[in-house]
Amino acid sequence: MGIYLKSKGISKTWLAEQIEAERSQVSNWCKNIDGVAKSTPSVGYLIRIMNVLNVHDIAELFEEVS
Repeated sequence: MGIYLKSKGISKTWLAEQIEAERSQVSNWCKNIDGVAKSTPSVGYLIRIMNVLNVHDIAELFEEVS
């Protein structure tokens, strides 16, 4: 998700404010360790994220952007 946010110029702080989450939570969702996310958002947060970012396919958030 971090790659997606960076490619769109969206800050973790802004997203956290929009979905009423802690910035540290969003930061953890964006961290990859050996290709695996440190943690993942709950379904409720995923829905909020998708609505705020106007994303219709959850895969967009987690695909590598070239």
